Amino acid sequence: MKIATLSATAIAATALTGSLLSGPALALETSSLKACGDGAGWPPYTFEKGGQVQGYDVDVLNAVFGEEGVDVSVEMPPWKRCVLQTNAGNYDIALSASYSEERDKNYLLTDYYYTLQPSYIYSTSQHPNGLNINSVDDLNGLRMCGLLGYNYTGFGVDDSKVRKSAKSFEQLVQKTEAGRCDVFLARYEILAGFKVSQGTDYLAGGMKAEPIPGNSGDKFHMMISREHPEAMEIKATLDAGFESMRNAGELQSILDTYIK
Repeated sequence: MKIATLSATAIAATALTGSLLSGPALALETSSLKACGDGAGWPPYTFEKGGQVQGYDVDVLNAVFGEEGVDVSVEMPPWKRCVLQTNAGNYDIALSASYSEERDKNYLLTDYYYTLQPSYIYSTSQHPNGLNINSVDDLNGLRMCGLLGYNYTGFGVDDSKVRKSAKSFEQLVQKTEAGRCDVFLARYEILAGFKVSQGTDYLAGGMKAEPIPGNSGDKFHMMISREHPEAMEIKATLDAGFESMRNAGELQSILDTYIK
């Protein structure tokens, strides 16, 4: 696997816009939008490289809004700040968000535009014989850890039981290796993305990732601020774009420019 260069992904995104908006076009009065992603990194969907924010999310936004003449800037503050500032209207869109009832109430959620496999990760030095996990109920009985501000509803576990004090995957690994957590929760593709984009292997040193039983995948959406005067139009534009691109195989084509 490898991360494509910015120039290559930009060319790919530009090539896609021609066939993207085959559905009814929606005229937006705004000429610019401000989006945010997780500052801790969410490769290959959003990540910083060479001083620029890159990734699948950026290319999808450019493909959807390019022919609308809408410029989209993307910043990467800490995720909790991104979510709160989008709610307040200081950002227009928060990227790569899993579903929860609270988010559905506080934001306009788009249709999903990719799916990830939720996993649990444990230390083989702490649990040399592995863990006997046959259902999410088994996980709910363990000390589960996660990242501050994250939502784990899509994992199928009891989100209220997830200890969310870690600010990075590195801290989650350290807590799990030290036995302060039995497992930490993560999407496997994201951990693999860090290895590709940054050379950081969070599964080295005896960390073992397993898919959560009975979970076929966690869908990800964009969250639109209800404070934006054209929030409904932005959602409609994104939803139409996602549907068109999904049906044409273009969402997968963009992702393939990053992961090969």
